[in-house]
Amino acid sequence: MRAFQTSVRLISAMFLAVTAVTATRVEAQNPATFTSDIRPIMERSCWDCHGEEVQRSGLDLRTRDDAILGGRNGAAIVPGRAEESLLYRMIAGLEEPLMPRDGPSLSAAEIAAVRAWIDGGAHWDDGPTVFLASNRVVVEELPPGARDAWAFQLPVQGTVPEASPFEHPIDRFLEQTRRAQGLTAAPRADRRTLLRRAHLDLIGLPPTPEETAEFLADSRPDAWERLIERLLASPHYGERWGRHWLDVARYADSDGFEQDYDRPNAWRYRDYVISAFNRDKPFDRFIEEQIAGDELDWATDETRIATGFLRAGPRVHFREKDNPERR
Repeated sequence: MRAFQTSVRLISAMFLAVTAVTATRVEAQNPATFTSDIRPIMERSCWDCHGEEVQRSGLDLRTRDDAILGGRNGAAIVPGRAEESLLYRMIAGLEEPLMPRDGPSLSAAEIAAVRAWIDGGAHWDDGPTVFLASNRVVVEELPPGARDAWAFQLPVQGTVPEASPFEHPIDRFLEQTRRAQGLTAAPRADRRTLLRRAHLDLIGLPPTPEETAEFLADSRPDAWERLIERLLASPHYGERWGRHWLDVARYADSDGFEQDYDRPNAWRYRDYVISAFNRDKPFDRFIEEQIAGDELDWATDETRIATGFLRAGPRVHFREKDNPERR
């Protein structure tokens, strides 16, 4: 064992010497900058364990001030002196444990870049990311052209095509596209087919024989509109469409996996979602209640139940401590 430790120290010393030479060459040719050279290394190898969610050994490497302050083992960075900086010594294998602990070790070129960056003062230069150490806010600029995506564009009122014999604007837009593609619209559905489609789409259940007879006998001009209003007012509407959101939440009455414990009160969140759809709750409030229902100024039992969204997915309870995102 002693022979092995001696060999490790010898290899580390040789590696340090090689790295020092490489670092000198890198710094002379092109001084390392945080944004272009160091940030990619931090993102891949450091911030999972020393970032926003986790700070192992009490060390946060998201800002220069925090890196200099260090953690329980002392300062991670000593600006201008890489050989005295724990960050450099651990990634180079000069201090134990070798970093990063999870994932592949840094290449010689990356270690040389870190050394050159620290020896150059370890500056967090101006780049697309700005870290505010006081409140841990991260402000990122989007790359050029990113705001051209549709999500950043304001809606524009389009001109409704003249596509007779259709009256509804959506039908006219569809007909315009069909014509451009050389397609012909399907024939209009009869009243019985429309009734069945409306029922299956809105409440997930076919019409009863009595409902079918009643609708077919209704000759009033607003028969269709009144049918839709009746289906939207049905409690089955929330059951039908709430299922889509429950799928997003990965809702279940038990935890899943090999330890599939029952959740005796999970139904409360399920019923909250169904009720939200039936009451046509505004979408922004629906989201707000599920993310922070316990923190709202007007918090109620209902909004606290809504926050059950955060635990609606699968769980392995004995591993919760190893999943910081579960907080």
